Amino acid sequence: MVAKFNKYRLKERRLYRILRWGLQFLFVCLGFLLLSGLCFGVYRTLLTSPVLQVTSINVSGLKRLDPQTVIQQARIPSGINILSLDLDSVSRRLTNHPWIVSALINREIPDRIRIEIEERKPVALVKGQHFYLIDSRGICFTRAVPGEYGGLPIITGLDPKSLGPGHNLPRKFTALFQDLYKECQLKLPWRLISEIRWDSHAGLSIFTVQGGIQVDLGNGNYGPRIDRLKKVLGYLEKKGVHTKLRGIDLSHGNRVFVRGNFPVFQRDHRKQRGV
Repeated sequence: MVAKFNKYRLKERRLYRILRWGLQFLFVCLGFLLLSGLCFGVYRTLLTSPVLQVTSINVSGLKRLDPQTVIQQARIPSGINILSLDLDSVSRRLTNHPWIVSALINREIPDRIRIEIEERKPVALVKGQHFYLIDSRGICFTRAVPGEYGGLPIITGLDPKSLGPGHNLPRKFTALFQDLYKECQLKLPWRLISEIRWDSHAGLSIFTVQGGIQVDLGNGNYGPRIDRLKKVLGYLEKKGVHTKLRGIDLSHGNRVFVRGNFPVFQRDHRKQRGV
């Protein structure tokens, strides 16, 4: 009789525990639903609050573009709630502008949007059916008037039909151009180059602003070649014949070939005979 009583009490306790756990779980769910509803209500209230309407847009990082152009490109609706603004969409619209590389958008509660712009830096003109600007990454991004960018070298040798804003330049050329630009930033003033000519087999050749001297650089490894170029120019200037120089070929490994109208020095045979 005692054993039956104990079994009955044990089942009763188990049932009590299950009911208690069930009630606790139910209360937790109800609390979560109430809290979610409260948060949703607060969020809906914030979305309609006039305090959080965008009233100010600050733009930084500009060198060529003006702030109003950037704001128009961003197309942020007037009076939009700062929390409902899709920052990724604004960034995509901004980077569709040819002069904008990247755009970082930040909210400043309660009513300000801050836009930080990275502009493209034109480093050369490329000649196709028209003239176009390219940046240091070799990206052709917009049409240009050469007179506005007189200090930039002109790239020739590319297929004119393949050039235009948004067109991809040949990968081989882009790799060589990036290498040349990087080395020139360290060793050779970019402003001294008037033209960069590309040949799919021979590589890159540059022409100097002063004298139009052609320098054949070949396919890559431009750092050591520019070093040899500077030594050759220094030597010719020391000898006083640098004005006679017409061309330098550095495309054959460590060898250097120089072209020019150099004077021919004749030996004095009388001195050789002891006269």
